[in-house]
Amino acid sequence: MRVLDELERDIARLAAEAGDVRRRRRWWRSGTLVIALPLALAAAAVAATSAILTGEPVKNPPGLQLNPKAGLGVIVGSGKLLDVRAADPDGGPDWALRMVKTSRGLGCVQLGRLVDGKLGVLGRDGAFGNDGKFHERGAQILQQTDCQQTDGAGHVFIAMTYQGLPASGDATGCIARANTRLPRPVCPPGSLRTIYYGLLGPQAKALTYRDANDTIVRQRVSRPEGAYLVVLPTDPKRRNIGYYSPGVTPATGLRSVEYRDGSVCRIINAQRLGGARHCPLKGFIAPNVSPISSGDLATKDADGYYFIVGRKKDMIIRGGYNVYPREIEDAFSEHEAVAEVAVIGLQHADLGEDVGAAVVLTPGADVSVEQLQAFVKERVAAYKYPRRVWIVDELPKDPSGKILRREVVAPERGAGGR
Repeated sequence: MRVLDELERDIARLAAEAGDVRRRRRWWRSGTLVIALPLALAAAAVAATSAILTGEPVKNPPGLQLNPKAGLGVIVGSGKLLDVRAADPDGGPDWALRMVKTSRGLGCVQLGRLVDGKLGVLGRDGAFGNDGKFHERGAQILQQTDCQQTDGAGHVFIAMTYQGLPASGDATGCIARANTRLPRPVCPPGSLRTIYYGLLGPQAKALTYRDANDTIVRQRVSRPEGAYLVVLPTDPKRRNIGYYSPGVTPATGLRSVEYRDGSVCRIINAQRLGGARHCPLKGFIAPNVSPISSGDLATKDADGYYFIVGRKKDMIIRGGYNVYPREIEDAFSEHEAVAEVAVIGLQHADLGEDVGAAVVLTPGADVSVEQLQAFVKERVAAYKYPRRVWIVDELPKDPSGKILRREVVAPERGAGGR
């Protein structure tokens, strides 16, 4: 009430200076307090967010060189802050998304904490020396930037899952699980987040998911991009953490996606027989370019919807049959002992190529390569499961954290795997 009393005195003083000194009724002592109090609380919340000190901005890794005519290209412009927000389980600045485009025609989504209309990270969980400040991440920064090829109308379809991202929004400050090869501390208990976000396209209307209390929540997407953002505390009992899964359509985490035409895509649990069900790319318009320009491979179902299944350069041809690494990797990821996996093609004298898999296990996991093979064999066609599996400490990645399959090398027979 003291703040409101001071406000009344300021109003009376200004009125007196204007020649109107009539005593004003204390309006907040009436029923309008119901309106005034929420407004005051909202203003206080905004003030609290704005009061966060600002530190040095986030920078790209030293030595990173981008070619505007190769790879992803370079990010063009400052991007667009999307109209979607998600509260953090511990409070503080909301999470938000920004959409940017690259010189190579890709559309990208950037994830971070939002302060004063700027996207960035917080100085906590080992990031920026735990200085407690907000550090802006400009549109040119690749960290937490995920890209896909745009369709013929410029729409972008992206579906991302993070299991165990630090609440700071900075994946480089700490690690979700101990790793002797990475000189970084393990993230503090309770600081990890499970985040689902992306762009569902112009035909998406809403989605549903289960929150931390196992309650079904319905979230309307932000149009016209169909943006969605779900932030949950990572289950402390979950073993398979510290990874992210990129795609173009939700296959795990969410329960369903609703579309403007009234149809609903119900996402099947990935651990059920048959694996995860991917939702269709409704509103996707085939780009008017050469089929090999993007390198993406897709299948078309009976209803005319396209499903991205992998990259042409990653496809394995085993004895005349096509094997898409992503499908096999999804099957591996269902095993609780698997932290990361990369599936690659191996030269074979008779088949041309065979399927191999390099697997990073979760800390303390006790599982053999034979058990992993048997697990995957139950979930994919007989010609798809990997005949060679080997365990590694880590997988090669680019500066943005994407696994580089082309740099994965199989060990000699009998050295670390079958």
